[in-house]
Amino acid sequence: MTKVVTFGETMVQYNARFVGEYGARGEYMADCAGAESNMAVNLGRLGVPGVEAVWVSKMGDDDAGRFALAELEGRVGVAAAIAGEKTGISYLNHHADGSHVKTYFRKGSAASRLTFAEVEPHLRCADALHVTGITPALSAVCRDTTFAALECAVANNIPISFDLNYREQLWQSAAAARDVYERMAAYASVFKLGHDEAHAVWGKDWGAAEYARHFQGQNGGVAIVTRGADGAVAFDGANFVQHPGYRVDAVDPVGAGDAFVAGLLAGILERGDLRGFLVAEPGERAETLAAALRLANACGALTCTRHGDTASMPSRDEARRFAAAAGG
Repeated sequence: MTKVVTFGETMVQYNARFVGEYGARGEYMADCAGAESNMAVNLGRLGVPGVEAVWVSKMGDDDAGRFALAELEGRVGVAAAIAGEKTGISYLNHHADGSHVKTYFRKGSAASRLTFAEVEPHLRCADALHVTGITPALSAVCRDTTFAALECAVANNIPISFDLNYREQLWQSAAAARDVYERMAAYASVFKLGHDEAHAVWGKDWGAAEYARHFQGQNGGVAIVTRGADGAVAFDGANFVQHPGYRVDAVDPVGAGDAFVAGLLAGILERGDLRGFLVAEPGERAETLAAALRLANACGALTCTRHGDTASMPSRDEARRFAAAAGG
């Protein structure tokens, strides 16, 4: 059994079924929303034999917390204590120009008090650790927890997957985020970020391939830079691997990045564990990366065609049929 451990905040997200700003009259769909739990649920949905995903967190003793736990139970390994604090919530609104805006009510949530002592027991038998750039932005406690987990993983030869997930609303400035992200990236065996995120945080006039080369040089592993509908590029120090992506009629792009990461990890893990992939011969890594990017882009594209974060994730068969029908 390959165990992938992740930790972070999951909120109840109210996804607007209408076009317009927060506060406008209209119907909202309640869903679980958390980059880490999304990835874990999505990885489970892809059904790679022998792969188990475990999500660690804290939830408030309230209706939102009980709703989120009920939604996640049975879909992912849940290790989330009920605490006295509140559960974070967010509202997602869609605008006529295709943009979307999140309104957060998460400050002081139970998850913002998640300690390393609550995460550490689950790392003892982990085969991979997945982190995002959201968790260290939630509180000083969560930042300490994140770096303690990264240190623990490195000390115990546990490969680390890091998805940037830049949320401007959570940081004082892009510079503050950049300082933390650069420290985290140095630990990452697999580092994924969007080209738009890279530009927002680092502000360099670089293409996706240049960013991939730069970050691979920081961690010596694999760097993947996504380009929205134009696919993604990966660099492992020896191979540049690209996939052009898939064109779809997007309904709701939220959650596509988490679906991409789940597809990427599934594409690697169905051929072996992450440790083996990282030390494989360059030709073997290139083949695995090509297959993983194909699956990842299919998962991300299909997620954009449906409402909801985890509700929209395709199965592995659905993603593969879609990719085959789209010609690759």
